[in-house]
Amino acid sequence: MLDRLEDSFNRLSQFSADLAHELRTPINNLRGESEVALSKPREAHEYREILASSLEEYGRLSRMTDSLLFLAKADSAQAMGTSLPLAARKEIEKVTDFYEALAAEQGVRVICEGEGTVDADPILFRRAISNLLSNALRYTPSGGKITFSIHRVDGEGVEIVCCDTGTGIGQEHLPKIFDRFYRANPSRNAQTEGAGLGLAIVKSIISLHGGEVAIQSTLGEGTSIRLVFPATAKLTANNKFPMASID
Repeated sequence: MLDRLEDSFNRLSQFSADLAHELRTPINNLRGESEVALSKPREAHEYREILASSLEEYGRLSRMTDSLLFLAKADSAQAMGTSLPLAARKEIEKVTDFYEALAAEQGVRVICEGEGTVDADPILFRRAISNLLSNALRYTPSGGKITFSIHRVDGEGVEIVCCDTGTGIGQEHLPKIFDRFYRANPSRNAQTEGAGLGLAIVKSIISLHGGEVAIQSTLGEGTSIRLVFPATAKLTANNKFPMASID
C-alpha cells in the first residue's frame, strides 16, 4: 500500500511539474508579445499582427484547459452521458469527412474498412477517433496513408485499428505514450503544437467503456493503435460515460 501511495504521489508531482511547464510557454509568449507591443508606438497593422499571434496562444491555452477538464471529469465520472449502439464505420466516416480538407492539403489518404457495431457514447466515440486521426495526420508525410480497420472479435467485442505510414515512435517511448503530457523524441515535438494530451484522452475514453487500448510502432514505417470496445455485457458504470465535445 505504501508503494502504491508513493507511486501515486510521484505521478501527481510529475503531472504538476508537466502542467506548469506546458502553461509557462504560452504565458511567456503572451507576456513577451505585450512587452514588445508596448515598447514603442506602432502602426495599426503591427498591432493587428500582435493580436493575431496572441489569439493563437489563447486558443492553445483554451484547448489545453478543455482537455484537462475532460480528463478530470473522466477520472471522477462526472457529467455522465449514455451509451448507444453505434455503426462504427458511419461514426468514423463522420470524423474523416471533417478532416477531409486537411488530409487532402497534406497529401494523405484516409481510408475506412470493415463494419461493426459498438456500444458507446457517440460524442466520446467520435472524440477518440478524432484524436487518433489528428495525431496520425501530424506525423504522416505527404503521399502517406491512414487506415481505420473495423473487426468483430469473438468473445471480446469490436476492434478498431488506426494504422498510419508515418514517422513511427521509438520502442522506448511506447510504454508511456498514453501518459498525460508525454511526448516522444524532440523531432516529433518540433512538428506539433499539441500538449501531449490527445492519446491520454483516448485511453480515458476506452477505459470508461471498459475496453482496451494498445500501440505498435516502428521508426520510419508507421504506427498502429488498437482500440477494443467490449460486448454490451462487459460495459461499466451502467453504460454511462462523461460527456465531451470534439476539439
